[in-house]
Amino acid sequence: MHLKLNHLFTLLFLFIFLGLAADYYDAVEELTGDDLLYALRDLISTNTYSNYDGAKVFLFQELDNENGTVTCVYTGEQYYIDEDYSGQNNPNTEHTFAQSWFDPAIGVKKADLHHLFITTMQVNSSRGNLPFGNVASTAASTCYYTYTPWQSYRGYDNWQHTVFQVNPQFRGNTARAILYFHTRYGDSLYQEGVDMLDTMIAWHYEDPPDAAEESRNDMLYGFQGNRNPFVDRPEFVNRIWNPDVTAEDDLAAVLPEIRIDNIYPNPFHDKVLIAWDAKSGTQIQVSIFNVRGQKLFDTQLAGDQRSLSWDGCDKNGKQVPTGLYFIRFNTQHSAVSEKLLFVQ
Repeated sequence: MHLKLNHLFTLLFLFIFLGLAADYYDAVEELTGDDLLYALRDLISTNTYSNYDGAKVFLFQELDNENGTVTCVYTGEQYYIDEDYSGQNNPNTEHTFAQSWFDPAIGVKKADLHHLFITTMQVNSSRGNLPFGNVASTAASTCYYTYTPWQSYRGYDNWQHTVFQVNPQFRGNTARAILYFHTRYGDSLYQEGVDMLDTMIAWHYEDPPDAAEESRNDMLYGFQGNRNPFVDRPEFVNRIWNPDVTAEDDLAAVLPEIRIDNIYPNPFHDKVLIAWDAKSGTQIQVSIFNVRGQKLFDTQLAGDQRSLSWDGCDKNGKQVPTGLYFIRFNTQHSAVSEKLLFVQ
């Protein structure tokens, strides 16, 4: 099989640099918290490549090219491209850490391939410089997808900030790109009124690095001379931002089995919509109680459902009186509840 000359150079770089990568983190192994964060910043500050056009050529022709085909990371849509294409129209290049957030705006950041990915032009434009986060209701958000289950959303979070929620297949990659950028350059994770840190940590553990992401990290080491430490060593996220939680079994504190994302409207008159998120495959028991602890309504839901509406009626279809009620979500290992105020 014929290989392009630049691909041969890429492989040569990989063989050279992978030999060095084994000892890459030796100097930071015993560190935690801010000490680890700043030590990693020094360690990965070796990239100086600032040719954005050159970075895009490598992105489309080598890094994320599979036999002439590239894929939108937000929708899963695939595109066949020729050997001269480098994002001139559709698909194009997404700066995961938006360029408007750069402080200061320097060329090395723009060309840093650790946070550059291929996207459909429409979705890239729609995401713009929105922070990443979990939408309060997928039903009330704009959904982006093609013929795949890669569904990303643009909508409001619980605090009415507009956010972009990445599909489950790529949200871990997104989180590690954002955490890398913050670690490498020190730019803030608080953008457009949203602090992305907790969400990025949760996404990181929800969608761990896979072989493809690890291979991409190796190729970038060969091309621009630094690595994303959170791909190589996922536990570094916990050691920096949750240094007192070190055991893998304790990571449930970082990534809960279920959470209630939004209740709207509350108080309500005709109908209330409850949105939540849960680990894949989780079976959920939903119950509604009055202030006396009497169960008025319950149902069993599959873990792939993400919203439920209640019209203020009990299990017999009788309207409940004005008052305070409690909705409770139970799984095998955890439970969470919130208040509902019904007004006739």
